[in-house]
Amino acid sequence: MMKNLLSVVAIFILTGVSAQEFERNQLLVKIKNEVTQGEKINFTQLKTGYKSLDSLNRIHELKRILPIGNSDATKTFLLEFKSDSDVLLLQKTYQLLSNIDFVEPNFISHGAGVKAAEENLNIPNDTYFLNRQWGLYNTGNFLQTGMTTTLDADVDMELAWDIETGNPNLIIAVADSGLNLTHEDIQARIWNKASEIPDGIDNDNNGLIDDFQGWDWVNNDNNPSDDHGHGTNCTGIIGSIANNSKGYTGVNWNSKIMPLKVLNSANSGNYANMANSMYYAAANGAKVISMSIGGTSSSSVLSNAILSLKNSQVLLVVCMMNNNNEVANYPAAYSTLYDNVIAVGSTDANDKRTQPFFWSATSGSNYGNHINVVAPGNFIYGLGFDTSNSYSSYWGGTSQATPLVAGIASLIFSKNPSLTPAQVRSILQSTAEDQKGLPSEDTFGFDKYHGYGRVNAFSALSSPLVLAVKNEALKATGLSVINPVGFHQLEIFVNENKLTGSADLQIITFDGRIIGEKHLVLKQGKNTVPVSDLIAGSYILTIKKGDFSKIYKITVKP
Repeated sequence: MMKNLLSVVAIFILTGVSAQEFERNQLLVKIKNEVTQGEKINFTQLKTGYKSLDSLNRIHELKRILPIGNSDATKTFLLEFKSDSDVLLLQKTYQLLSNIDFVEPNFISHGAGVKAAEENLNIPNDTYFLNRQWGLYNTGNFLQTGMTTTLDADVDMELAWDIETGNPNLIIAVADSGLNLTHEDIQARIWNKASEIPDGIDNDNNGLIDDFQGWDWVNNDNNPSDDHGHGTNCTGIIGSIANNSKGYTGVNWNSKIMPLKVLNSANSGNYANMANSMYYAAANGAKVISMSIGGTSSSSVLSNAILSLKNSQVLLVVCMMNNNNEVANYPAAYSTLYDNVIAVGSTDANDKRTQPFFWSATSGSNYGNHINVVAPGNFIYGLGFDTSNSYSSYWGGTSQATPLVAGIASLIFSKNPSLTPAQVRSILQSTAEDQKGLPSEDTFGFDKYHGYGRVNAFSALSSPLVLAVKNEALKATGLSVINPVGFHQLEIFVNENKLTGSADLQIITFDGRIIGEKHLVLKQGKNTVPVSDLIAGSYILTIKKGDFSKIYKITVKP
């Protein structure tokens, strides 16, 4: 069936470095840790409590001072001047102060995803999950102009959900352009802060009034609504409500989503807002932060915020950006410095590095030695920001690959909360599927184009570090199959008496060819079935016993 997909062209498409690399009237300043504060901070009177800094601030006519991090304890401040200033000259002036640790501009950053323009699409008349969410479950039939599709070029999400669907008590923060807070397919998943109520009072004394469901640093208010679309698409990838017969299926079905707005209506932001969102997320219990944003300048403010996340055991998942080059973008480039950072690149539905994305012939997933993993990120359908039931838009960028990885990471933490961010990163890397892309790029082991490979949710959740005893976890259901299949033996566990006895097993390829049929007698516990004639690859396994039938996707190891 042909449908007309109505979308809005993205206001800003990033193909290179912006000519304005930093805010023209702002500086970020940090006082040395050993310096004693003379007076209490008074933001209304534009006083930091440090005499030499306050004196210089008066000379240069400040408009406002904002804290970076906790307002009572921070030594890092955003200084905004009344008129446009020569920021680089001001930087040199402030650096002369003896009590200053560092001074830097408030660098500009951008979201790394672009929305599709208006066009006609051939959309199959079926559910959105089966026909649009190829990154989670790729049948090889995804129909999209300009894209080839390879069977099973996905993260095996449907298998992973047999192991974990998300801890309701876990919080995932998404720092982006905000969220469509009224969308029917995610509204019920939004985090609410127990210590804050919408009454016009700062109930928890954190300096933010009524931040009961996140915060908006762009407009400095408690309404992190999306006015661009980038954030809603990214957030929906993680948390669209599952099994409600509507829209899409999020990677995580149960955990709470904390919306944090740091990008404006043009999909642009700055480092101060990014850093503040990190401090806020950690202070309010987030375990994973998804941040599909990047800028080309290194920054002590960002670096310090990430170090604070590391000390708080918070995982930061970030994008590589979309310029088809090796230029380092931040915070992704900090993945080599901090092991709680995962830098994510994008793949297409044929498991190749995305190059180009659908929106520009010169675009492509960035690469470099700081990349960790890749994930599906082109032609990614999701929730729209314009109405409460908008489902027709799709995006492309490392922005879209990033929340997918963040969602998988949240399932790993849900299954085993004792893991550290460094361990979760290691699990995702060690279980990623290697050598799936172009042979010239996706070489054995780590490479700068794909990192350690394309993530696999099922393999990650099946890791011994995640499951204390892998087999026992998989045997929790009445009938279970150990996957991937190794040593040419299929292992089937039966845990209910009603499933013992005569059964039929059928193995078929994804193109429908029957390559194996067996009649067997299932016993309680472990059943071993030889499959030595199967070559390495993925297959559909069906087990039938009377009226009972269950289908599995299995992967046979080499």
